[in-house]
Order: sequence, then C-alpha cells, then structure tokens
Amino acid sequence: MAIVEVRIDDRLIHGQVCGYWVPHHSVEKIVVIDDKIAKDEMRKTALKFGCPAKVKLSILDALTASDKLKRNLDKGSRVMLLAAGPEPLLKMVEDGYTIKQITVGNLSGKPGYQHVKKTLYLSDADIENFKRLADHGVKLLVQMVPDDVPEDLAEIVRKL
Repeated sequence: MAIVEVRIDDRLIHGQVCGYWVPHHSVEKIVVIDDKIAKDEMRKTALKFGCPAKVKLSILDALTASDKLKRNLDKGSRVMLLAAGPEPLLKMVEDGYTIKQITVGNLSGKPGYQHVKKTLYLSDADIENFKRLADHGVKLLVQMVPDDVPEDLAEIVRKL
C-alpha cells in the first residue's frame, strides 16, 4: 500500500478532498481515522455517500487503523489517510505507526480557539498535539489545495 497523502480537515470528505486531493494523488482508497465516527453508523453512512464512486472508503478508530496499516493489508492501493484533527494521527504515531508528513487544511473556529491562518483555528489541545507530532519527526504543512504553496505548521505552532 502506498500512503500518498495524510490529511487533516475537519470537514473530512467534501469538495476539496474529492475534487482536488483525490485526483492530485490518484487516490484509490480513503481511510477516515476517527474514534467516534467509527462507532456511529449514521455518520459512516453519510461519509460513504460523499465519497467518490471509484474510491473505496474505510472508517476506522486510530488504533485499529494503526494496526491494519502496520500490517500493510491494502497492498498496491494508493491510500489517503484523513482525520478531522491531529489527535487520532498522534495516537497512531505513539502506537508505532510511522507518518512522515501531514497536510492540514481547514480546522474550523470554536470559542476559545486561536485563529492561526485564514481557515485554521486551533485549540490548546490541537497546538499541543501538533507539537508532539513534530517532536516525533512528522513534517507538518498547511495547504488548502494542491496548487497552494504549503506553509510549515510546526514553525507556526512553536510560536503559539
């Protein structure tokens, strides 16, 4: 299996992912990593409806995803890992799964979140999780669509 993109976007499967990132990387399978959604049949069904017809979809909790990906169960597939925030990816890294780079798109604002970039708002927990990912050697980028110039998120969160 080739992990061609690891992306964080709180909208998960939506227009930018399906219209830009999937074709850009010729993605054949999306693995949504989310502990809550993995247990929620209604949300899983909604994500399946939004997934492009020719793209397979798996929705897994972080530790199950880590285990399956470490065992390389999807040999030959071009896979995108997709999470709504940094926490599940940090769980995977701390479980021993290697992630080299994460591209961050939209993280919506909520009360108490810091406005970091145009469509990037971070909670204190997000900031800490991104710092921990960077400490594990994960390259962190902010990039909405493939044509945008990526920015170094690790550098941004170090200043917060």
